[in-house]
Amino acid sequence: MSFTTDLVEWYKNFSYKMFSSWIEKYLPYFESLKPDLKKANIKISLREYLSIAFMTSIMVFVMEFPFVFLITLFIPGFSVLMGFIFSFSLSMVFSVGIFFFFYIYPSMMVKERKRNIDFTLPFATLYLATISGGNVPPKSIFKILSRFKDYGEISREAKEITENIELFGMDITEALRKAAEKSPSEDFKELLWGISTTISSGGNLSMYLHEKANSFMQDYRRRMSEYSQAMSTMLEVYITLIIVGSIFFIVMSSMMSAFGLGANLVNIIVISQFLVIFIGLPLISTLFIIFLKKISPLK
Repeated sequence: MSFTTDLVEWYKNFSYKMFSSWIEKYLPYFESLKPDLKKANIKISLREYLSIAFMTSIMVFVMEFPFVFLITLFIPGFSVLMGFIFSFSLSMVFSVGIFFFFYIYPSMMVKERKRNIDFTLPFATLYLATISGGNVPPKSIFKILSRFKDYGEISREAKEITENIELFGMDITEALRKAAEKSPSEDFKELLWGISTTISSGGNLSMYLHEKANSFMQDYRRRMSEYSQAMSTMLEVYITLIIVGSIFFIVMSSMMSAFGLGANLVNIIVISQFLVIFIGLPLISTLFIIFLKKISPLK
């Protein structure tokens, strides 16, 4: 074990020891986190996770409050009482924010894993179909897939299926069903259940995988086509409203400043141009790029 792993394990155990009994009565309020923890592949219990969340929130408050309070003592116009209230309020907001982040983090991870799985699923299924065509045993198919790291989350799922078979003595159908239950992707879940059913019924696994690969590939092409059309529309809107609009604003404001307006109004126009060019455009462009990446079906 590395030092970092040991430290994380110690922190988890310490948090659990400090808060596990206190958290007991609040567990029913956080039951909705359980499936997300499972699907996010966060391999700790709900009680352990909440213990870490509470411990981290309290530590943030304990470290931030005296630091901010010390800073307020050097700010003119801040009395000790005002500094105390401001520091306490700000530290509480940050602590609550940290806890809220812990609350939404599993669902964020579930969405990220689903996106990764859905993107690589057509290619991974085609790879499985190709391997199965050589009469390779089903459990060996997933062992081979687990070594091919380019499929990201699917490779990790294949590794876990292999470990459940080889280390914990599960049969292939049981391992597949267990993986399907915690998968964040409905398509991947359907694939695993289908493989399990095909194996149990003695069907043609290679034929089933080829059919699913074709189906997933068609869906992938459709999603890429829809994304391409949506991106073209948004680029037109971006160029028309943001780029052309900014140029129009700069030209019009420059013409207005040439009409002999007062010095104060000219200064306001110059400041507005500066804000639009050096702050507004970069900020809007960055948000636009983030938005495009967010809706992209690509990894």
